Amino acid sequence: MIVYPAIDISSGRIVRLQKGNFSKKTIYSKDVKSQVKNFEEKGAKWIHVVDLDGALHGKNKNKETIKEILNVTNCKIQLGGGIRTLENIDYWISLGIERVVIGTAAILEKNLVEQAIKLYPRKISVGLDLLNEKVAIKGWTETTEDYNAEYFFRKFSDLGVESIIYTDISKDGVLKGPNIKNINYYKNISSVPLIASGGVSNLKDLIELKNNGVKGVIVGKAIYDKKIELENIFNLN
Repeated sequence: MIVYPAIDISSGRIVRLQKGNFSKKTIYSKDVKSQVKNFEEKGAKWIHVVDLDGALHGKNKNKETIKEILNVTNCKIQLGGGIRTLENIDYWISLGIERVVIGTAAILEKNLVEQAIKLYPRKISVGLDLLNEKVAIKGWTETTEDYNAEYFFRKFSDLGVESIIYTDISKDGVLKGPNIKNINYYKNISSVPLIASGGVSNLKDLIELKNNGVKGVIVGKAIYDKKIELENIFNLN
């Protein structure tokens, strides 16, 4: 199981939201480069980066900060937030982003994911952020009403994305433990790896996810609130 430490960026700073609420934003650091270097020194192989402002406004707002991350680390970067066109995807992959996460545009742009996979095989993931079994889009400000979450898990799995990143919004940023039942359900209906996000509060949660066959997990607040020692989480493979 790959553990992806999370760097959520807003106005060039590392922040965490509570249940996706931009009005409940905690600023953890203004020194993104130092945090990235720390993750690498402690053993991270991947880092999950989200442009929160981009997710909300529909276009990248933190390009320079993301470029700085690429310049200071050998870790592979998985990037999401505001990436909604093939041009966006091409731009980031050309700069060295290892994997692009498509969220809102995967739902709203009918053929984007399929086109992206053809152009960049093994570099495209889809982010499905769930609120009451509906997929939330546009920085979690709207939900899809025409289809439930299961439809999208099956659709993108059948397309052959590199992975599906499942975020339980109700668990995000509250340190109450992941939703193991739902994670297992969506993992079992998908034929591609599932990366779980939301709720991890301690090392026990990570071990439980690993024992349930989850291929990856994103950890944010538990790291920044020092609920988990970095030296421990990158030795679970």
